[in-house]
Amino acid sequence: MAAKEDAKYALGRMKREAERLQKQHAWHQACLQGQIVFAAVDLEKPGLKVLDVGCAEGSLLRDLQKQVSPSAQLFGVDLTAAFLPESPQGNIRYAVGNVCDPPPAEHVRAFDLTHVRSLLVGCGSVSIDNPVSNLVATLSPGAWLQVQELDVLHPTPGTAHGDLLRILAAIWNKTGPGAAIVNDLGDAFVRAGLTNVEVRRVQLPVGKKMGNERDARDSLEPFKLAVPNISNGAKAMGLDLPASVFDNLAERFEQEMLEQGAVFGNVLVYGQKPL
Repeated sequence: MAAKEDAKYALGRMKREAERLQKQHAWHQACLQGQIVFAAVDLEKPGLKVLDVGCAEGSLLRDLQKQVSPSAQLFGVDLTAAFLPESPQGNIRYAVGNVCDPPPAEHVRAFDLTHVRSLLVGCGSVSIDNPVSNLVATLSPGAWLQVQELDVLHPTPGTAHGDLLRILAAIWNKTGPGAAIVNDLGDAFVRAGLTNVEVRRVQLPVGKKMGNERDARDSLEPFKLAVPNISNGAKAMGLDLPASVFDNLAERFEQEMLEQGAVFGNVLVYGQKPL
């Protein structure tokens, strides 16, 4: 009986996390006016092949599906098998994969674009060069790698937004290559042999900064699911943070976003594999 209850709880938790990721993607797309690909990739190329690493339940690929040629082939990989759709979705295929491992033979030099969002800061690698090299290995000559990561390095003191960034930085510093990799991504691309590397800063507003009440409330939806989990998980890890950053964080964050809003900075990096 306990095993069945545990399985039911785990399934419910995965469904909530999938819901959060869907809402987070919708927020990203609202902020970026629906644009997914910033690298110089011809989305109308017949037979275009795209790999999304850390695809979760596939929201990004399903939106990208609407922007590419019908002959395109889209592939999503994620470490968590429970996230992945059980069957192909048109020209989208899914498989289990880990960015810290070398890609399977069928993915080597196979793609016109490999895309990653909000994954590398917590991927568990001791060096960012390892996952970047694995990602570059998936590119065909002339293809592009695009990575987008949250920048948590400059929290505003005395705000709920700043407290959330401090917690995220502490988690990533303990479980992955660290929050500071956002400052090294461009150089990591160059070390991996990519050319035409560009580093951009994109700003994703939340709450009142969105400009209208409906968008403000919609932008809060992923955070309502994420903030309590982040706070509780960080407490369980015993991170070296003052207790004040955790106090009523979810409530403080929602109120702060509705009253004044905030902006989450992201680093967007793309580079091309030489011909």
